[in-house]
Amino acid sequence: MYLCPVHMMLVSAHLVAEVHQHTVIQFTCSLDGQPFSVWTENDGWKETTAVLINSNVPHSLKDFKGWQLTACILPDARKGKIVPEELLKGEAIRYFTNEEIAPLLGELQELRQQKLEGYEIFQDRMNFIYNTLLGNPPAEPPLDERIAATLIRIREGIAGSISAATLASDVHLSEHRFLHLFKEQMGVPLRQYVLWQRLAAGTHAFIEGKSSKEAAYEAGFSDPAHFSRTFTQMFGAQPSSYAAFKSQFYMVVF
Repeated sequence: MYLCPVHMMLVSAHLVAEVHQHTVIQFTCSLDGQPFSVWTENDGWKETTAVLINSNVPHSLKDFKGWQLTACILPDARKGKIVPEELLKGEAIRYFTNEEIAPLLGELQELRQQKLEGYEIFQDRMNFIYNTLLGNPPAEPPLDERIAATLIRIREGIAGSISAATLASDVHLSEHRFLHLFKEQMGVPLRQYVLWQRLAAGTHAFIEGKSSKEAAYEAGFSDPAHFSRTFTQMFGAQPSSYAAFKSQFYMVVF
């Protein structure tokens, strides 16, 4: 599992997720070409080898027979905004054929054995996935320097209180203007973004051996129950369901 400020990637031989929804856009594909089952409210259970699910769409996954890859991206103002427009075209979900994802598989199958070392390599793999799906995506504008600085401050202070007023003052903007700029640049409100970062930090602490209570407080959640609810919304199961597998996880937070 790899986590960074706007992306998450999970490569696994086993994945079963109960019905859940999350703020990220999710692409899941079989690395072995074996079909798996996806449930949504509109389609019920449907068999596929690759699927793209928009943010905040309730879904469930099961029946994996081999290795699979899940690559999630926040619906930010750059690539994350392009993905639903160009690939989903207003729909909640899109299913892909083996032929459509064939250009991906040759490059991604190595991830079953190869661990990604370094943010640049991870980012390269994420860009490869979404650029291949998009075909010829438009160039991404650079991130506003004030927002880039804010992202660093959020990450460094994730265990404590994060105030919009303080973050705005740090970059010499009014709170109203700052919140508008943040959503414009990142595509999600500040509060939603901070929650994602807390989840990343808490999950990393949990996988590293901390109890769910310790992980919750390290990530700045108000209480363990809040961490558990957020974890379940993201991964489709409570932290306790993953406890037995913690030693098998390799997790990197960039």
